[in-house]
Amino acid sequence: MITTTAIAGTLIAGFATGLGAIPIYFKKEFSKTTLDVGLGFSAGVMLVASFLSLIIPGIEQAQEVFPKEWSLLIVLLGLLAGYFFIILVHDFLPHEHLHKETDMKHRRKMSRVTLLVLAITLHNLPEGLAVGVGFGGGDEVNGMALAIAIALQNMPEGLVVAFGLLSEGASKNKAFIMALLSGLVEPVAAVFGFLSSSFTQYSLPISLGFAGGTMLFVICQEMLPELFREGHEKHATLGVIIGVMTMLSIDFYF
Repeated sequence: MITTTAIAGTLIAGFATGLGAIPIYFKKEFSKTTLDVGLGFSAGVMLVASFLSLIIPGIEQAQEVFPKEWSLLIVLLGLLAGYFFIILVHDFLPHEHLHKETDMKHRRKMSRVTLLVLAITLHNLPEGLAVGVGFGGGDEVNGMALAIAIALQNMPEGLVVAFGLLSEGASKNKAFIMALLSGLVEPVAAVFGFLSSSFTQYSLPISLGFAGGTMLFVICQEMLPELFREGHEKHATLGVIIGVMTMLSIDFYF
C-alpha cells in the first residue's frame, strides 16, 4: 500500500528539479566551475545511493528469501536487467546532450530544445524508479533517505538544465517549466517502481538490483562524460566528493 510518506517523498524528489531552476530568475549566468561542481555533487550522491540504498539492501533482502549462495546472483541479474532496459529506452528515445560533442543520431525532426528536454526526462526516469523501489520494500526510513538524496542531486541538475535551455534560445519561463516538468516524470516512474517491488517478497531484491542498474547507467553514460570536459576535472571531482560525503551522512543519520 502506498503511504503518505511514500507519496510525499516521491513528490519532493520530483519537484526538486524545478526548485533548482529558480535561480535563473535572479542571475543571468553561473560560471562553468560552479555548474560542474553542482553536477559532480549530483553524480556523487547518485553513485553512493545506488549502492547504499539499492544494491546492498537488495543483497540483504535476497539473503532472507533466497538460498544464500544464490542471493548475490539474483541481485546482479536484476542489475544487469536494469542496465539493458535503460539502454533500450536510451536508444529508442531521440535525445541530445548539453555538452557532449558527439550525440546519438536520430532521424526524427525535432528542435534541439525538445531533444534536450527528452534527454532530461530520460535521465530522471531511473531516479523515479529507484525512489519507488526504495519505498516498495516497506522500509520508509530508507525510502525517504533515498528520496531526499535524489531531491538534493536534482536541484543542481535543474539549474544546469535551465541554463542549457536558455542557451538554446528558450525564455526563462519556458526553461523553468521544462525543468520542472522533466522532474515530474519521477513520481510517475516511482509508481511503477513501487509496484514492481511490492508484489511478493521475492520481487524486492530483483527490483532493488534493477533500479541500481538503471542509476549506474545514468551516472556512467550521461553524467560522467558531461562532467569531465573542458579542463574542469578538479572542480567536478570536488563536487563528486562532496556528493559522496553528503549521501554517506544521510545514510548514517537516517
